[in-house]
Amino acid sequence: MGRASLSIMSEYPEQRVKPKYLWFRISTALGLSLGLLLLVQTLRTYYYVSQSLVRQEAQREADRRMQSIGRAARLTGSREPATLAPVLRELVHESPQQLAWIRILDMDGKVLAESDKVAGAPSYQPGQLGKMLEDRGRRADERETRSGKVLVVVNPMRFGPPVFDRRGPPPGEEEGRGPDGPGRDNGGNGRRGGRGPGRGAPQLAEIGLYFDGVSANFLPLRENLIVGCAAAIALIGAVIIIALRFRHYMRGRHIEEELSLARRVQNDLFPTGESPSGMLSFAAKCVPAYQVGGDLYDVFETDDGEVGLVLGDVSGKGLPAALLMGVVQGAVRASCITGPASCHEQSTERLNHLLCMKTARERFVSLFWCYVDRSAAVLRYVNAGHLPPLLIRQRQGAASEVQRLDSGGPVLGLLPGARYRQAEVPIQAGDLLIVFSDGILEAANSRDEEFGEEGVLAAVERHRDLAPTELCAAILDDVRTFLGKELPQDDQTLLVVRLDVAGSISPLSADLAAIGRA
Repeated sequence: MGRASLSIMSEYPEQRVKPKYLWFRISTALGLSLGLLLLVQTLRTYYYVSQSLVRQEAQREADRRMQSIGRAARLTGSREPATLAPVLRELVHESPQQLAWIRILDMDGKVLAESDKVAGAPSYQPGQLGKMLEDRGRRADERETRSGKVLVVVNPMRFGPPVFDRRGPPPGEEEGRGPDGPGRDNGGNGRRGGRGPGRGAPQLAEIGLYFDGVSANFLPLRENLIVGCAAAIALIGAVIIIALRFRHYMRGRHIEEELSLARRVQNDLFPTGESPSGMLSFAAKCVPAYQVGGDLYDVFETDDGEVGLVLGDVSGKGLPAALLMGVVQGAVRASCITGPASCHEQSTERLNHLLCMKTARERFVSLFWCYVDRSAAVLRYVNAGHLPPLLIRQRQGAASEVQRLDSGGPVLGLLPGARYRQAEVPIQAGDLLIVFSDGILEAANSRDEEFGEEGVLAAVERHRDLAPTELCAAILDDVRTFLGKELPQDDQTLLVVRLDVAGSISPLSADLAAIGRA
């Protein structure tokens, strides 16, 4: 039964997450299909524009040039192709970016007139031009020249009326007569012809158009198609990247949720703002650099009615430091620190031995650990490598007296055989105990200046008459103001305690004692 339960528990997350993955896979497939469809359609449109529309535009441009040649022939009365050479050169020189050459050819491909000698102009075999003209679906021929890509268009010459049919009788025959008799042409097809300019075979006009010059009319459309292709490729790439990184993203979200839960658990470990004893009031705040931090503080009541105060700093930041923080806090709560000083010292040494055995050497803890004896009006403490807390005594009409609590020993978890010594200081009603982590003192602004102990003392001096809650908030506000736009690089923890002695405040209630022992 136990194994079956474990099997069900291990399979349950898979079954629960599977529908989410299914919808994601469907959406990814649809997005990828849409991107591919858009890319294919855009490429087809681009190919159509580059191949078909540009060539159709070249054919129309060639027809317009043919009309210009025909008008020039009528105006000049030219009937011989050689007399049109100046007209051809003028037309090419007027549009050098669009026209490569214009030539007049006979049916055998012989050049009768041309605009200029052009390297790369095609040559034709006998009968080749006739086959080209018979091909009604012919396209402009594409050739590479030194000046660039050229589209070559061949059309029958039209000097003006009468105009020859593309497959009509040779010029020079009378209308309705051929060499073999009336009503028949040279091929005996019975087609009627007309009289052209001079005798011999029909003339053809060959016009070379620069591809870039013709395609310039479609430049905005081609740019839009290029943008469409880029957008389709970007969509496909984005979908692929999302599909590949989805599991990592979900894992990161899961870790974020766990860190958020760990943050709530860590906050629950910290004491509330209510004092566990009627002999002091306190306020504390922990501002982690990340979602969870490695700083800890605790305020609790012992079985003898004394109040324990703890503030520690685990090396490093983030989740590993937070886990070690929980271990230290639990060990401190479980230790007996009341009674002789040796009990407090031995508890600290046992905690140090535990950390040395169970943690890596790069993980250590600085800890300030004290308890307040109300009846004797003393504070007994062990400082294990922590920044010295400040005990500030208020003097009537004089400057405050500051005592640094630095006795104890090295940090915990680094030296297995380290020894610790408890120290004792007297306290008076109204004394302030300020305990902080290095994230407070080492907070650096944009000029690389640190807040330091001087900043803490200056803040306390400005707000010395405030309650601990307000004083704690005022010090942290001063730290944030000092940082400016800079982000804190370490956890910031502050504990402010206003001490009192026996007889100054009402005794502890049973309910508060139960809360302190919980």
